[in-house]
Amino acid sequence: MRLLRGILERTPAPEGQHTAGSGEGGSLFPVRYRQRLVAELKLDAATARGLMRALLDACRGSDESTQIACLQDFADGFRRTALIKSVQFYPYLRCALEHDTMAMMHFNEVQTEAQRHVLRIEAILVEYLGAPWDATCRRRFVPDVARAASLLGRLLRQEESTLFPLYLPPDQYRYLGGSVPRENGGRAG
Repeated sequence: MRLLRGILERTPAPEGQHTAGSGEGGSLFPVRYRQRLVAELKLDAATARGLMRALLDACRGSDESTQIACLQDFADGFRRTALIKSVQFYPYLRCALEHDTMAMMHFNEVQTEAQRHVLRIEAILVEYLGAPWDATCRRRFVPDVARAASLLGRLLRQEESTLFPLYLPPDQYRYLGGSVPRENGGRAG
């Protein structure tokens, strides 16, 4: 994570691009706002659902080569999207919400749960893509894929309903740029 922060600190935002956390009292590293990121993540979610359906369909057959190919296709897409979320989406939200205690608590809870789902899915992917298939793997494969499908559904529903709506341009967050609640109950900025 330190390496990533170092890279992000040395990478300036393109001219005219908004960043979160770059103002007074902000985070140590800017995270660029990408206007189309949520739309891209929604497309990735639809793709992941389609790849999972193809994998579940392959599990209904007996061709292990097709099952492994579908599992690999799903893994590639899932991992690519997880990387984008971990490098762009979650850090931006963390910076954007850092001065709103209630929003940050909610974000942390949802992100922790989402991360648990990601890690469980990844464990299944590693187990079946990283080891030779034996009788035990063959017997557990279909139930494990069904479990991964369930986890994926919960993960995507949770992100789409709770986190995606929080991804806004920096000027739309109340506490960015040094604005803090006024003592009389009003809002500054």
